[in-house]
Amino acid sequence: MSRRAIIAYASDDGTWKGVINYWSGHTQHLGRALIRRVSGVKGDLGKLVADVIEGCPEGWTAFDKGERSEDPVGFFTGSFDGVVATCNGEANKLVFDTHYLYLFHLPKRRLYVFEVKKGPMRPFGIVTFDEAGKAKPSKLPAVEE
Repeated sequence: MSRRAIIAYASDDGTWKGVINYWSGHTQHLGRALIRRVSGVKGDLGKLVADVIEGCPEGWTAFDKGERSEDPVGFFTGSFDGVVATCNGEANKLVFDTHYLYLFHLPKRRLYVFEVKKGPMRPFGIVTFDEAGKAKPSKLPAVEE
């Protein structure tokens, strides 16, 4: 079964911005692909955000396969206080049709994973990257497919 997800990054002003990923949004697929991409850009999270989110406003059909979406839905937004995130359903009502939010926090060099819901969300998975892009832990918690 397909699981849609959002790939996003946190801004200094307490907000986040992201794009959709339609297929294989589970941590075992999209999570692994994002961790591999951080390693592939040698830990340059700014480059990853520029390429994966800002450079792909149409979003992804399947990020893990490099397939960009042909049917753009626009950016998703929300708030993030460093631990708790919320989704802005007014900006894009499709946000609540997604299952997971993968949120990069560049200053802390972290990737947080949330299950999308209305109201405050706490991460169920966190990965921290060293300067070279090595992840600790090396993978995210698995979710049911």
